Amino acid sequence: MPDSTYQLKISVRGYSFCLLALILTLLSIHVGLYVYNFREEELPSLLLQMFDLDQENNLPTWFSSFLLLNNAFFIHLHSLRKDIEKRWHWRFLAAGFLLMAIDEVAGIHETLNSIIQINWAVPGAILVVLVGVAFVPFLLSLRLRLALLFLCAGCLFFSGALGVEWLSRNMEKETLAYMLAVAVEEGLEFLGPLLMLYAVLGELQNAASRVAIVVER
Repeated sequence: MPDSTYQLKISVRGYSFCLLALILTLLSIHVGLYVYNFREEELPSLLLQMFDLDQENNLPTWFSSFLLLNNAFFIHLHSLRKDIEKRWHWRFLAAGFLLMAIDEVAGIHETLNSIIQINWAVPGAILVVLVGVAFVPFLLSLRLRLALLFLCAGCLFFSGALGVEWLSRNMEKETLAYMLAVAVEEGLEFLGPLLMLYAVLGELQNAASRVAIVVER
């Protein structure tokens, strides 16, 4: 039986703008629902839970995991290029995104936060600094534009994941102010991986890469 080969064609700008539109939609729904809930009348809890950016097992959680998995897949794909430098740095980066995607649905850092005395943002920040230092040679090996995009993506993500969460840790959760802070936090956590994905897809495009998916027995 002959092999079947399929080509996966993606428009970098089109795909990125589509994901950005979904991000803005999720943020708008979250904010809109909670503004109405606190200022007009109480909405059904199941409706809030479905779009609440601070909850798990809902549409924003699925989308966040999907976005991170996109990064893991395309970064790994980029690492397969024969002329790639720092191959294992790329693969480590892909594995990191895969672990973050798993964490989105498994809630690993929430579990960690429940069993340690300090906020998880503290050990998280230490880990980010250590990994950042280890990746300095990797960033220096990249083209300037790509390195800057990666840095901006990392700053966006971790300012949301660590910075905003740290600042909002003592806020009363059942308030509109807290829900708006959550929107800022999750928005940054969406935009960081999106910018990273845009940069990686651009690299694949510049390398004239083609994705061939071969289905075999």
